Amino acid sequence: MSIELKGLTLAIISAVLYGSLPLFGLQITNVGLSNEAMLFWRFFSSFVLLAVLFPSSVFLLKQTAITGFFLAVFGYVISSFFFFECTRYIGTGIAMTVFFIYPIFLALMNYFILKETLPTPQKIGMILAFSALLFLTDFKFDIKGDVFIGFVYGILGGMGYALYIFCTRSTGLKAITLTAWVCLGAAAFFAAHSVFNNAFVFPPMNAGLSLAAISILCTILPIIFFIKAVNLIGSIKTSLVSILEPATTIALGMIFLGEHITWCQGVGLLFMVASLIVIECNHLFRGRVRLNAV
Repeated sequence: MSIELKGLTLAIISAVLYGSLPLFGLQITNVGLSNEAMLFWRFFSSFVLLAVLFPSSVFLLKQTAITGFFLAVFGYVISSFFFFECTRYIGTGIAMTVFFIYPIFLALMNYFILKETLPTPQKIGMILAFSALLFLTDFKFDIKGDVFIGFVYGILGGMGYALYIFCTRSTGLKAITLTAWVCLGAAAFFAAHSVFNNAFVFPPMNAGLSLAAISILCTILPIIFFIKAVNLIGSIKTSLVSILEPATTIALGMIFLGEHITWCQGVGLLFMVASLIVIECNHLFRGRVRLNAV
């Protein structure tokens, strides 16, 4: 197997595993755990597993930008919480597609904070992304309805993930080290939130397999495969393959959860994919590297 094919294979597996995250998350919440409790167990067990598998990387800390690190944790907490809240209102597939608006917010952060330019391809990508949101709503604009609430949560989740990616640049940590400590920080937040709201519970036995899946299959393995793919084929090609994530989530939602999408939402999905391709190809031609760690 060539290096290119091996890298693409690892990137595809990583994207498919990431795309299955909502399915296993819902399996856990359906047996009685709140989103906060589920996310605590996901991140805490992920940190423990990373510490066991990569102790030299996880515990080899160096001086880092504390403000950037805590903002990265905050962004990831926001993205995780609102993403799973979003799935309750508009389903897993559409939620994942809306979540993928985060590159637009990342570009805006670069523009307003770092004073970077917005080249024409990025502007086209933004127009495509916001057009995608209109089609994904199925043109239902009731501000009190589930669709509107779900889209607000999904957009907030995307904004949180953009903040996470933006802030990771200033930490100076390797991907595995950063991921492990972000997981621990997120676990601490969700533990405190669950205790404060009397929602902290130990997962029942029938949630054990789903918890193992969300920690290993949907967190640890995708991280490892993603990093290996980046090392083999570069971050831009790997990020392009990550477009498979919403497609995977939609397919799994239709097969196992009885979800469906309308033709209008299908057009929205195509617009969002086109937006991501335009933005990532722009990065490729400009020779830039973007972190997409978790």
